[in-house]
Amino acid sequence: MRLTRLNQCCQVNYGQDASVVTEGYVSIAFTASINEGEEIIVANANGKTCVRDTPSDEFQGYGLEFTFCDVQPCVFELLTGQPVVTNAAGDAVGFRMNSNVTSENSSFALEVWMGIPGDVCAGTAGSANGYLLLPCVSGGTVGDFTIENAAINFVVTGATTKDGNNWGTGPYPNSPLANPTDANDHLQVLYTTVNPPAVTVGCVALELDGLVVTESGYVATLTMDDVANPCFATAFTVDWGDGSAVETQSGGTVTATHTYATAGTYIINISFSDPTCTGVSYTVSITGVVSLIASAEQPVAARTAVKATAKTTTATDSDLDESSTSS
Repeated sequence: MRLTRLNQCCQVNYGQDASVVTEGYVSIAFTASINEGEEIIVANANGKTCVRDTPSDEFQGYGLEFTFCDVQPCVFELLTGQPVVTNAAGDAVGFRMNSNVTSENSSFALEVWMGIPGDVCAGTAGSANGYLLLPCVSGGTVGDFTIENAAINFVVTGATTKDGNNWGTGPYPNSPLANPTDANDHLQVLYTTVNPPAVTVGCVALELDGLVVTESGYVATLTMDDVANPCFATAFTVDWGDGSAVETQSGGTVTATHTYATAGTYIINISFSDPTCTGVSYTVSITGVVSLIASAEQPVAARTAVKATAKTTTATDSDLDESSTSS
């Protein structure tokens, strides 16, 4: 299965740790939520029925339950919003359950590739696969579990689909969808010749065409290219995610910079004046560490001095770097 991080408006949240592909799960259970229409009967003064109506049942979505046999910390963070635990090197080695974190802290899209029983060519180029998409799911929580015979299976429960997805055909180049999703689609199941993506080692970054994001020290820089992405050709606004004023850009190939007051993880939101363009979210990790790159023209002694200065000035910020990133 592939999980893609979304923001609270069900838009793809680009940037660091935005996507993961894993086969380390046992099962995914889907439970439909149906609002059953109750029969309405109204009697007149003589006790005879004058109104009788039975509203149609209403489909409200699916509840999901995941059972895992392989613990990938970033998968649990993406599904539940719970923070990962890192070691001294900054590598993700576990996760926590914190009472201040709720399902509102996490939204994701779920894609599942399935084999076709009896198809001996399944998985080869051009062969058919079963494909399932839930384009907008609110996060769940880690449920009951037991430790037995040195083995443990984790269950994530409480995740639910919801209306208002902005998936379209998805952010990946080779999409199984020929047509974009409807905003109120909760589920699509189909055959596809698009093979499953390769399993990733933890969560990986997801980049948006026409947008390059760099961070150095407390400064984030956005470079927008309206040739690679026509949505940047018209006016758009940038919310830097730290409570500062929203900035308006006139469009075209531009560069925007912003200085943050403190290190941390921020979600930058970009909205477009063109109504055909979907808003963009991008996650940045501000470390406070300045990236000093020596030029090729500098003599060896000068380049060595720059490296030494960088090491000295950033030593106290190394802990911030480790605590604000995950693999």
